[in-house]
Amino acid sequence: MLRHSARCAATALTLTLAVSGCVSHDAQTDADQRPNILLILTDDQGYGDLALHGNQHLDTPRMDALGNASVRLDNFHAAPVCSPTRASLMTGRQFLSTGVWGVHGGRDYLHLGETTIAQRLSAAGYATYMMGKWHLGKSAAYLPHQRGFDESWMITDRLYMHTDPVFNHNGTTEKPKGWTAEILTDLAIDCMSREPDKPWFIYLAHPLIHEPYFAPDELVTKYRAMGLSESLATLYAMTEHLDTEVGRVVDAVTDRQNQRETIVIFMGDNGPIGNPWNLPHLTVEEMQQRNPRGWRGTKGNLYENGARVPAFVYAPERYQPRIEQSDTDVVDIVPTILDLASLPHNDATFDGLSLVPLLEGKPDALPDQRPLFMANHDARWPSWSYLYSHLPDREALRFEDQAVAVREGRYKFVLGYGSSALYDLALDTAEQQDISDQQPDVRDRLESTLRAWWEERVAAMPASYHMPTFQIGLDNAPSTYLYACAPVTVRGGVRTASHAVHDWQQDGDAIGLSVNVLRPGAYSLRADLVAGDNPSGSLTVRIGDATTTAPISEIRWPTIGTLELPADENIMWISLDHPGVADSPVIQELRGIEITPAPR
Repeated sequence: MLRHSARCAATALTLTLAVSGCVSHDAQTDADQRPNILLILTDDQGYGDLALHGNQHLDTPRMDALGNASVRLDNFHAAPVCSPTRASLMTGRQFLSTGVWGVHGGRDYLHLGETTIAQRLSAAGYATYMMGKWHLGKSAAYLPHQRGFDESWMITDRLYMHTDPVFNHNGTTEKPKGWTAEILTDLAIDCMSREPDKPWFIYLAHPLIHEPYFAPDELVTKYRAMGLSESLATLYAMTEHLDTEVGRVVDAVTDRQNQRETIVIFMGDNGPIGNPWNLPHLTVEEMQQRNPRGWRGTKGNLYENGARVPAFVYAPERYQPRIEQSDTDVVDIVPTILDLASLPHNDATFDGLSLVPLLEGKPDALPDQRPLFMANHDARWPSWSYLYSHLPDREALRFEDQAVAVREGRYKFVLGYGSSALYDLALDTAEQQDISDQQPDVRDRLESTLRAWWEERVAAMPASYHMPTFQIGLDNAPSTYLYACAPVTVRGGVRTASHAVHDWQQDGDAIGLSVNVLRPGAYSLRADLVAGDNPSGSLTVRIGDATTTAPISEIRWPTIGTLELPADENIMWISLDHPGVADSPVIQELRGIEITPAPR
């Protein structure tokens, strides 16, 4: 098994709960007594991807031990996919109001007006660290070390290959060797002792168990010997590998509990999925094995198995371990962390509530049957035709076209692209029986609640359904990469996609990117593109009155020219000019524009 060269020695401690009661904490706890907080997020680990939750084919002793020693939030929901969950996890707000409204295609940038939990804790004297999968923006100003983390190791390349990750470490590229999960654990453990006089907040965001499926050979062999398919054996090996690393970082926490109290929050980001590109997809029967409670759905939809995930709060100096069945949600995590750290906050800022009263065994302190809202990552409008269709105008969005849901007590109302259903989760956890006809008053009330929320708290919010504004000249950055897949305007016949804009063929095909030039001056531009079979014409870039043009050739990174730019917010127009008569695209895909301060 590969090991990171800087690995700290792993302890053999087993997680135990050695308290007989809860310790009360005064709200005015001095900063020196504030707890450390370790937030662990896993990727694509569904509720049933734990032996603790009934999976009889999977060994997860360390995560099981953590759950058994924690307050288990057994009815906890995240968003159905990764970036939306991460937006809510960092802000305490429903993701659609934060600038995040999907995954890729420019829809996964946390708006610069949002305040993250790292910023709040840093302002209160915490040392803040992040390592792993960020997925809330990958351009200047949107990176974790620019959003409140003192240090971050954001995976920028080989994110899901699970070995030899490429990190952006506060603006510097690092390329360690080894299993990614082990490297991330090493970093987290190292950060625990970097500033011993400060409390720390560590956000450990594992890319496991996201596909493709890769795992240490000895673990794959173990599950293969059980008669499992190569795909399921590898997935379970990945999960056990994750389990080992969760255990290792928790051992490091328990080793240090005598120095300062440390609270561990563990959760998944969405439900399971089984479609790896490197191995055969999991069968229906194999997915059912990962879903021992028989819930409906998978990652990406609003049913229980798409968004109900493991969630544990380990605070042995405060709370007795138990299973808590109250409705809880990812938007609750930020206000809960602030309360755990005895930091004042304005509840109106958040869409969630502090769960501290619930953790203390006072479920009645939370509002009875509060509505909890859910949304899918695939917004739609009348001219929509595919997942990454360009949204022409926010005014085109209509409530009835969306996939959104609301849970309130035992009832859940789901609106799904024009159809709807009402479920009684107390009697029908599999969400098979639409009881709209039997409970029309409940259905109408919840639909009205859901509509009011979407119209007032989502569609009307200034950051909702927006593309990012790219920041040029931030902090004397050597260069800035502007992702073409995030246009605010599209002209002609180009096709927007998850990571590029395709099919540049006609004269006048163009996109417009929102940019903010922070530092005036001359900038050199290069295009990141793949030319077609018969490249012709030219590519023109214009910002305000500044224009530069270069011929299109087979060069992978052609230099476009230099622009003299004032400090201003504007649109960068990128257009195809005079391609002649072309029967196929002259540019297959434009991935982005690299803009660099020109030498004086």
